[in-house]
Amino acid sequence: MIRFDFHQRFEKIIEQIFFAYGFQPQHVHPGVGYRADLRLIQKDILIYCEIKFYRSKIIPSSTIYSACERLAYLVKSKTKSKGLLIVSSAVTLKLKEEVLDRYKIILWDRGDLYYLLKSELLDSSLLEDFEKLLIEAKQGIDIVNVFEGIEIQHKEPNEYISSLCEPFPIHLIEVERPHKKGKSLCQEMNTIINGREGWHEFERKCEEILKYLFEEDLTLWNRQTRTDDELARFDLICRINSNDDFWKMIIQLFRSRYILFEFKNYTDKIEQNQIYTTERYLFTKALRSVCILIARNGANDQAISASKGALREHGKLILILDIKDLCKMLEIKDNDQMPNDYLSEKLDVFLISLSH
Repeated sequence: MIRFDFHQRFEKIIEQIFFAYGFQPQHVHPGVGYRADLRLIQKDILIYCEIKFYRSKIIPSSTIYSACERLAYLVKSKTKSKGLLIVSSAVTLKLKEEVLDRYKIILWDRGDLYYLLKSELLDSSLLEDFEKLLIEAKQGIDIVNVFEGIEIQHKEPNEYISSLCEPFPIHLIEVERPHKKGKSLCQEMNTIINGREGWHEFERKCEEILKYLFEEDLTLWNRQTRTDDELARFDLICRINSNDDFWKMIIQLFRSRYILFEFKNYTDKIEQNQIYTTERYLFTKALRSVCILIARNGANDQAISASKGALREHGKLILILDIKDLCKMLEIKDNDQMPNDYLSEKLDVFLISLSH
């Protein structure tokens, strides 16, 4: 699968900001337990910096809270240290104040980075690089000013750095050890028996996983729904109710307000006839033209070709995921990233490979 380098490019931009202000950002080597992306030392203050790149301009506040909890858990065990969370998305001033008050974590968002990158200490091309990165990563057709409509505290760049280096009052932060629910769900999924014997448990576990992954994006979860003519039965159908750019793009470009999920616990890869059956369930005029088909062991080449044909000839999108994809999204969720971004990447690869 093609891998995109959005996060790596974003992290390099952040590093350039710190270098310009006299910091020496240190990458934290992987180890046991939670770690931050960068470690910064300024005078007698140690700053742990966590960097999150999201493809969507707006992300749920729950994602921010989760990232702050993990960072606060790390910081509370260190002497004279503080936490800095940097995100590529837009965050309200109210939420920044809440995380500072609750977790003692400083939060910089897209608007803050805009002002920092306008500093005379930095090459003007770096701001252009940041804007280009945001545009490249964005899903959808409404590519406008990526800084438009963002709540911004009008600070001078030096104000950001000076406030970062001010010591916090001494206090205790009550934060529990972060729990990785996604890892447990992945392990449970892999214990389910292949084939007909385990299909019911497989469907239930898929639904549980999807609700964990997309609880902020989908609603009206309906299992085993039949069409009014009684000829088709959906494993799961949901209504899209999200501010995330990926799901907004699904509504805009594929004219689909509802998302269909199909679950296949087959011992082998699914074949093209399964794609043709699923395609019959999709109906553009009913705002139901997209399906995410979860096949335990993936799909063979003929099935993948059939899914491309469904889009090319009828405008129906069938994205195929396997257990590895689910576990990867669960890992992403556990790390306070967005599973939607993984779907965005899958869709990019799918569309890029589409032939005439």
